[in-house]
Amino acid sequence: MNRINICKNIIQSIRDYITNPDNLDAYREKNRFVRKRKLSIFHVIMYLLFTSKASMYQNLFKIRTELKNLEFPDVSKQALSKARQSIHPDLFLSLFNISVDLFYKQQPQRRTWNGYHLLAVDGSKIELPNSKSNFEFFGEMSTYPNPERRFTSGLASIIYDVLDDYIVHASLSPYFASERTAAKEHIANLEALDIFTDNSIVIFDRGYYSEGMFRFFSERNHLCLMRLKNNAKIVKNCKGDTISILSGNPKLGTKDVKIRVVEVDLPNGTKEYLATNIFDPGITPSMFRELYFYRWPIEVKYRELKTRLCLEEFSGATAVSIMQEFYINV
Repeated sequence: MNRINICKNIIQSIRDYITNPDNLDAYREKNRFVRKRKLSIFHVIMYLLFTSKASMYQNLFKIRTELKNLEFPDVSKQALSKARQSIHPDLFLSLFNISVDLFYKQQPQRRTWNGYHLLAVDGSKIELPNSKSNFEFFGEMSTYPNPERRFTSGLASIIYDVLDDYIVHASLSPYFASERTAAKEHIANLEALDIFTDNSIVIFDRGYYSEGMFRFFSERNHLCLMRLKNNAKIVKNCKGDTISILSGNPKLGTKDVKIRVVEVDLPNGTKEYLATNIFDPGITPSMFRELYFYRWPIEVKYRELKTRLCLEEFSGATAVSIMQEFYINV
């Protein structure tokens, strides 16, 4: 099945899901949208999915003009803003998961690199509107040398299929949340969606490697490639392509874990070091250099989210609104 038909099927499945009231009950606040009112939960969901980054009045005019069959009621900006607060953002995460599930089930054949599926994980700072709700949920920060200036940001994290060009899972957390924790959450969700295969490789930039993070992958038999900081302890013993042992601790219930450390030469003459649990001798150091640079499309995907989809231009200023719009974008 080609991608256009896959997209059509995804849109139809999302439409089927949100037009079934039984599916929506779990995502509305208790005692909200229960009486027959002008503005239904379906109206609000369609508004959020359909609208652009324009003003609310422009979006309302557009939706009434282009989706006449929806019969969108004449309501105030305040009523619409209040109504969206009663819809849990997990609804849009569920719709996103539907799209991922269908995409992979209907893909005729996944693209591979030397027989491996390639996934990349990375985080990015997301600028958020200043509001009491966002300060409470995402955290409040100040700048130096002007501590009076208060602001808030979030930590977005995605795991991205770099060859098939698809975001597989995403999260938005308080800015000071752990990128490694977010990465582990991605892996757990991919396992639940049954997307992980034995020949999937997850690629990480610097900052993600730790002994615990590497063990997390090895103990689950998931392949990974992590760029190391040059001052990392395991770099000192690397002689081009070295197999080392991360010693376990019986008191902590950890076992010895093999780790392969590879030295690669960059075009500017500097050396970088990569840690992996791929022990296939057919994958040479030069191939690992090529493999690491396959993570670059995740940077491009963030640029697409922030520039083309205006991810950081939020129409709402509460934490609920932020999370709704984040999952709608991804």
